[in-house]
Amino acid sequence: MNNNFNKLLLPAFILFVLITVLFVALPSLWDGYGINHIVVIFSNVILFALSAITLTMHFKAAKNPNPNVFSASVMGSTVIKLFVLGIATVVYLVIAGKEKSILAIVTGMILYVLYTIVDVKAALLLNKKQ
Repeated sequence: MNNNFNKLLLPAFILFVLITVLFVALPSLWDGYGINHIVVIFSNVILFALSAITLTMHFKAAKNPNPNVFSASVMGSTVIKLFVLGIATVVYLVIAGKEKSILAIVTGMILYVLYTIVDVKAALLLNKKQ
């Protein structure tokens, strides 16, 4: 399982590394566009951690003989990521006050879509293998 887990998590890890390097290496560029790079990095970390957690959910669901469990796992992971990112956004808006970066929030939502695509693809590959 560990080898399959690493293989299926690899695309999410590559996305994580690319986004992190992009926003750590060029912070003044992103801040110049009005995108708070720290908010995007935190969103990226949260989404990657949730991707790893939800992939373990998919592995557990794939072993269940009931196919509904697997589809519920995929849908549930998508909703979990959305709610956690929504809560993180509300916390950020409360903490940041007038210094908030709406473009950073939009970037985080774009990352949500990218991570969801990668996760669903990994889940489909896992389902095909099972």
